[in-house]
Amino acid sequence: MLFSGAIVTAVTVSLPEMAAFSPSALEARKLHVDHLTFQQVTRMPATATLSTPFPIGFGSLMAQALRDMGKPEFYESMVELVRQMIPCDFWIIARYDARSKPLIISENGMNVNAKTLYSNRLWQRDPLPQHAGRRDTRAISLRELRRDGALDTVYARYLDRTLGIQDELALLFPISGGSFLALCLDRQRDAFTDQELALARELQTILVEMHHQHIFRAIDRQVSLFLHDSGVGKPEIMILSANNTVLYKSDTWSHAATQAFERDPLPSEIGCGDIAATGGRDGWSLTRMRDGSRDAILAGADVYLLRRNAADVGDRVAEFGRLHQLTERQQQILVLSLQGHPNASIAEKLRITVGGVKNHKLRLYEKLDITSERELMSAILCHL
Repeated sequence: MLFSGAIVTAVTVSLPEMAAFSPSALEARKLHVDHLTFQQVTRMPATATLSTPFPIGFGSLMAQALRDMGKPEFYESMVELVRQMIPCDFWIIARYDARSKPLIISENGMNVNAKTLYSNRLWQRDPLPQHAGRRDTRAISLRELRRDGALDTVYARYLDRTLGIQDELALLFPISGGSFLALCLDRQRDAFTDQELALARELQTILVEMHHQHIFRAIDRQVSLFLHDSGVGKPEIMILSANNTVLYKSDTWSHAATQAFERDPLPSEIGCGDIAATGGRDGWSLTRMRDGSRDAILAGADVYLLRRNAADVGDRVAEFGRLHQLTERQQQILVLSLQGHPNASIAEKLRITVGGVKNHKLRLYEKLDITSERELMSAILCHL
């Protein structure tokens, strides 16, 4: 909006009105119009908007947060997204694990003395963990905690004098087993309004689901990297258009490609077939699948699969078996275990009893000087 004079027209919209935006609602509802001076507009609270319920840039920040799901920078992107709607002076991202000191993951304004005092002893006085256990708690403000008498005098003095904040709005994200993540927005002079708190709780409906999806992607990414490093990896996928534009690429494609070809090849090298013709090292291979799908992403595209051949894994297990003098049956059980088969499935495939599988594994434990299935998998993966 261009401010060409001293007077501008602004539409102020309450939170319930924002939630009820629809063509029918807009026709039925008469919005209140105020004439404000430029100085008044620059001091408008976060609950008021100019011509749109979302601030300029909100869409770009939402898109960035979605792109960052599964990546380490996701929560910082989420904080920047929320700050567009609910301004703050600085923020803190912390993980609260059950019965242990909270871990400050990231922050952009917490002073060193405040961080040291909190980490050394004052974290035990933090009332947030007690309130995070409530099923209906998605966001809570320091103002609410003060009102409810949840702050002791020592912690209140720390917040006022050392951390130097007037109010804090904590958005809570459950993890598991009582652990949770808190995105804390801090203000040094002003308190968060009831409308801002209500807006934060509405945003949480979306943000918590993004948080859950981020966890799934982050775990999948980490497990994939571990499996690649261990020599047993799931197929990686790259989809190229006819002109070798990358339409999709697995998060860990580059890591796998570097293992296979000692570098991450350019899409044009993959598309022209030069890389596929050379083959990969250590049993890696690149396969092109021409796809006739009418899907918007796949239409006219080539799908490339990068994977480590199962035969190579078998060869490595055989080498491991020779090294530790394993029998052929023990090696067969190892391969099936690596593929994720439980004892019953292994017994069925080898046509022996479940008790027989357990006996073979016990003898494996004795030869390798281990005592559990987990140690067995660790031993074989370290060798691969």
